[in-house]
Amino acid sequence: MTGTRLLVLGSGGHGRALADLARETGWDVVGFVDREGGPRGDDVIGGDGDITALARAGKIDAAIVGVGNTNLARRVELYELIRELGIALPALVHPRAVLSRSCRIADGSAVFAGAVLGAGVEVGANVVCYSGVIVEHGCRIEDHAYLSPGVILSGQVTVEPEAFLGAGAVVVPGITIGKGAVVAAGAVVVRDVSPGDTVIGVPARPRGAAR
Repeated sequence: MTGTRLLVLGSGGHGRALADLARETGWDVVGFVDREGGPRGDDVIGGDGDITALARAGKIDAAIVGVGNTNLARRVELYELIRELGIALPALVHPRAVLSRSCRIADGSAVFAGAVLGAGVEVGANVVCYSGVIVEHGCRIEDHAYLSPGVILSGQVTVEPEAFLGAGAVVVPGITIGKGAVVAAGAVVVRDVSPGDTVIGVPARPRGAAR
């Protein structure tokens, strides 16, 4: 890495978790920025509008999006802003995560402790793989997707951009989770999920569908 000063965009719970992850991988977290009215603390050094000034003043070497799953549009917006400003976007991988040598992880993504990413797994940009996530061989997780703790992708699964998988969700082999889809916590997905759909239950079904 060139320099070690990392700015976290978002000072809520996910941002704090990312800061801890960054420190485990050797980064010096210089602080957080957040939107007006967002969480505040002594280490919140500005708002979203201050990112450009911090970069131009040479006070940061890199940045990462610390906004959680509750505001996907803002996650994407902040990621694109960092890219436009030419600020480095590191991939953060906890030292206690297990990655195959053939796994590939794009910029701005985060892999937390206890995650396992198998052979040929491809992780796009600004993706979150939380604690205990298991992603088996040949899976593809596309940009801005969010995998909550304990998610299991059982092989050859495709998670399209901006999809969200809740804690403990299980996806059987060969399934596609469509763009912007939501898989509820604990759901077991045995059929493809259409873009934008929300599925719940075991087996997973669209929200509101008859049992």
